[in-house]
Amino acid sequence: MAPSELNNALSVIDERLKTAYTAAASLFCFAVAALVAVFAVPVITPGYAATASVLSVVGAAAALVASRVCVWRREELFDEIVLAGYRHVGGDAVNRYAEALVSADRRCMLAGTLERFLEIALRNQLTAVPLDRATVRELEPHIRGLCDRVRAVEVDVHAAGMVLLRRLITDGATSPLFRASGPVSELARAQGPDLERAIANIHAHLGPAPVIELFPAQTTEPLRLAA
Repeated sequence: MAPSELNNALSVIDERLKTAYTAAASLFCFAVAALVAVFAVPVITPGYAATASVLSVVGAAAALVASRVCVWRREELFDEIVLAGYRHVGGDAVNRYAEALVSADRRCMLAGTLERFLEIALRNQLTAVPLDRATVRELEPHIRGLCDRVRAVEVDVHAAGMVLLRRLITDGATSPLFRASGPVSELARAQGPDLERAIANIHAHLGPAPVIELFPAQTTEPLRLAA
């Protein structure tokens, strides 16, 4: 999506969120007022007031559900903005979202979840999702390397890589992590497992890999001989 389209979509989502929150608050207030009126105004039939109160609560709950759907949709748009690298789209809301993605808690949580899937595949344990156990076991070093990099919170990573990592873990429809094993075409076999390419793509979007110093840097100071 173009930046203008993303801005328009965010504006629509924000308006829908405001409408849903306003509707939920109004309906809850009406439900409370209806219950209070039963005791404060004797001429009001209790049955009617109770019915109105229940319907208002149901409507408020529906508005809250609709608001949650809008929040999910807004997060999807934030993901698209982060992946596209549009720094001028979304404003402070996108910046806060990106900061949350690379926070230490989020990094440890996602790394731990991916590592649990690896342990499940290695131990051949039962799981509620169709985990591609054979490929996960085959790519154990790659997966552990990704987990170690994400868990190393002292090293900065890019938010785009965290978006892809979260999708790998949570998107059961398209993630190669959950793809059941089946017939593999010759082209796919030549390219390697989809999961391996997905991990490489995540590494690329996380930013430059940290440099490991195998030997200490040599000092430039002249040697001083003891007298």
